[in-house]
Amino acid sequence: MTRRLTRRGALAAAGTLALGGCLDGGRGRDRGFWDDPPSLDTSRVSGAIETPVPDRPRLVPVSIGGEVSASFADRVDRLLAPIPEPLTATALPNGAIREQITESRDAAREALPASGESATPLRRAERFATARGHAATAVGTWAGVTTEGDPRAVTESVGTVRNRAGSTLDTLPGGASTPLAGAAVYGPIERWLDTALRRDLVGGSAGVDESANPLRAGETVGEVERVRSHVEVGRHLRDRYEGSLAEPEAVAAPLREAAERVGAEVGERLRELHGGDTERLRQNPGTDAFLGDRPIPRDAPSVSLLSRASYRTFEDLWFDPVPIDDWTPDHPATALTRTALARVRLRALDALAARIEDGETLFPADAAAVEEGRDGAIRSVDALVTSENPLERWLGAQFRTLFAERDAALAESDPDPRAVARAVATYRWVELVGDETSPVTAAVTDAIG
Repeated sequence: MTRRLTRRGALAAAGTLALGGCLDGGRGRDRGFWDDPPSLDTSRVSGAIETPVPDRPRLVPVSIGGEVSASFADRVDRLLAPIPEPLTATALPNGAIREQITESRDAAREALPASGESATPLRRAERFATARGHAATAVGTWAGVTTEGDPRAVTESVGTVRNRAGSTLDTLPGGASTPLAGAAVYGPIERWLDTALRRDLVGGSAGVDESANPLRAGETVGEVERVRSHVEVGRHLRDRYEGSLAEPEAVAAPLREAAERVGAEVGERLRELHGGDTERLRQNPGTDAFLGDRPIPRDAPSVSLLSRASYRTFEDLWFDPVPIDDWTPDHPATALTRTALARVRLRALDALAARIEDGETLFPADAAAVEEGRDGAIRSVDALVTSENPLERWLGAQFRTLFAERDAALAESDPDPRAVARAVATYRWVELVGDETSPVTAAVTDAIG
């Protein structure tokens, strides 16, 4: 059935938005876009998603060794072995605990990559870590409710894994063929381990308490096992990559210098957005900082996109190791990749704001406009993931993930016009960040020399 947005439906939804305030700080307070939106026939928009999203780019030029892959798969099997199958209510009456065990066991098996499956090395590494984490959650929970079990015996202690992650981080980035290749190879590995130390393995080195709730004990064991897998596969890929090079080049210094050069540009733009206030550079200045004084419908798809993209940009800036002012990050490969991403996003936000001030709403006229918007985004991502520049391939890998949710909305049998407009806005955002990538990577290349 064709769905068209009615004025009554739009008014009801707009009323809900009005309670939350204006996205643009009050400009055009009486001019809500969805108060009287254009008509949109959504019956044919599903045809826009026929072109497949480009594959994940290969950032690491070596594969995970066959013996290592087999050992990771065997680790999952050995972790799950003590759990009865099927796990019945007779064996374990507690429904919540039984559900966590069975769901985690199923998730572990689903995540485990098949031996002949086509996937990039980093993707296989992530799936192995996910599978091992779920398997450890399952058996850790089971161990917490059996008299002979001990969740603390499932995997290594938090302290041991923390120390191993830290010592591995100290060796990164390793040697590389070029600095940009090193950023693409080591950046994801650094981020796995840095995130683990800052977020996942916190609260001391004791790990699972003897009297812990079985559900929580299982989750903790799963987190530790997942990080342990990342440490092991990270070391393996580092050694395998360095071993494949005839003359590995030390890349830490040029990566750090390039990150600081681009970080200076990020810092300068942040100071402009905050009016010179240097105390809150990493905080979101709001959409008003990007827009002029022109009255703009507060809930137009373009303004909503600006709000969402700005929020995501500054949410990441708050935590990412972007070197602004005099701060120098510890991990140069991660610093360069995340700083380049921040700079691309800020440039794209400025480009989007300019379009909004020119009157662009990003509302599609028809199904053909939806397809055109998505095709433009596909071309942008394809150009990045197939680029010879490793940093551009890494950036393309970040942007290609934006398609999944929006494509799913268009695939609905009766898609909502708001969801369609949001999808088109996201596709335009992908195209914008694609357009702004080359100037940033050129600046990085110039900084490296």
